[in-house]
Amino acid sequence: MSKTKIVEQELEDVMVSDDKKSFQRNIPILFALNIIMRIHFFGSVMIPFFQDWGGISFSEIMILEAIFTGAIFLFEIPTGTIADKFGRKLSLNLAYITNAIAVIVYVMYPRFYVFAIGEIIWAVALALNSGANEAIIYDTLLELGREKESKKLFARLNSYGLIAMMIGTISGGLIASIGGLKITMTLSAIPLFLAFGLSFFLKEPSKHKLSKKESPWKIFQKGWKNIKENKGLRGLIVDMVLLSVIAYYAIWIWQRRMMVLNVDISYFGLIHAGMMLIQVIVLNLIIPMEKLFGSKKRVILFTGAGMGIGYILFGISDNVLITIVGMLITVGLGFSRPVLMKNYMQKHIQSEQRATTLSTVSMIRMFLLMILNPVIGILVEMNMVAVLLGLGFVSVIWCFFSPVSEEYLHD
Repeated sequence: MSKTKIVEQELEDVMVSDDKKSFQRNIPILFALNIIMRIHFFGSVMIPFFQDWGGISFSEIMILEAIFTGAIFLFEIPTGTIADKFGRKLSLNLAYITNAIAVIVYVMYPRFYVFAIGEIIWAVALALNSGANEAIIYDTLLELGREKESKKLFARLNSYGLIAMMIGTISGGLIASIGGLKITMTLSAIPLFLAFGLSFFLKEPSKHKLSKKESPWKIFQKGWKNIKENKGLRGLIVDMVLLSVIAYYAIWIWQRRMMVLNVDISYFGLIHAGMMLIQVIVLNLIIPMEKLFGSKKRVILFTGAGMGIGYILFGISDNVLITIVGMLITVGLGFSRPVLMKNYMQKHIQSEQRATTLSTVSMIRMFLLMILNPVIGILVEMNMVAVLLGLGFVSVIWCFFSPVSEEYLHD
């Protein structure tokens, strides 16, 4: 080999080594971004922020959520084009700064239309972030030849993110009690600006699997066809969507319930953190519960009916402790249940149909929420206790008529 060839080979080796080092840096940067982005100071005081500082009603808050959901549908494809054509790194850069702008809009002026603009901007940020973070992580691992570590890495990522959320939500309650609701929301922009700056240090990995986003309607048509042809899958989806929608409203009603019971806002963060912690505990008890009950169907029945009983406790008593216990039961069982149901659903879906089918299920759920949010908002203003009891009784009764049977629940 000539000296020139040797020098060229050495230079190539150095370049590959430097390239690998830059990809190695992606991992800690992405972990840091995930932690920073989960520090939401406002999460535990969102309803007081909108009602006490913003001066809007609970029904208007739920209309805002309907606008937010519709905006996600609207922007999913255009924002996906940015990631596909210009890279996931740029998509993340834009997501973080757009999210920060949304927070600033929220605190500009306490009016419904201002909040609506903030919700739309936030939806754009969420659509820009959709899947980009996970895609960069996985493609980085492929560049490093470490793709077998993905499962462990994503688990750690979620664990650290949960800890960050708990820290953020506890801090948010304390900040609100000391500095007020507006400052709590305003400070939430700081982690987003930090994430924006940090995201520029990412190195864009190659796209190992080219993705082309189809329109929501085409995805829905393909997924709906798969669902219609599989009776077992249909039963699982109907059950999961209905009870996950019912569970969703606990997250929006609990703060209003605590306000009515005159619970000090400084405790809201601790209560919210408890809601996250109980989900982790329930998820880790699923397998022991299956062994205890001797039937997967009984676990499904227990989690659904248990959520309903939690709702009833949530609404039936004016005792703060009983109300909090009911709320924790509702959230712990209600938000852990879809994870279990999706696991069973996966067994009924062919690999090549999985993405479209699951996207269709997500669309059905979001469409239901978009319709029901304003209705639930109005009903809560009329009689919150009746709504809580109604959601509870529907959950319990449904479990005895659920189309899910033991034969559909495969490991």
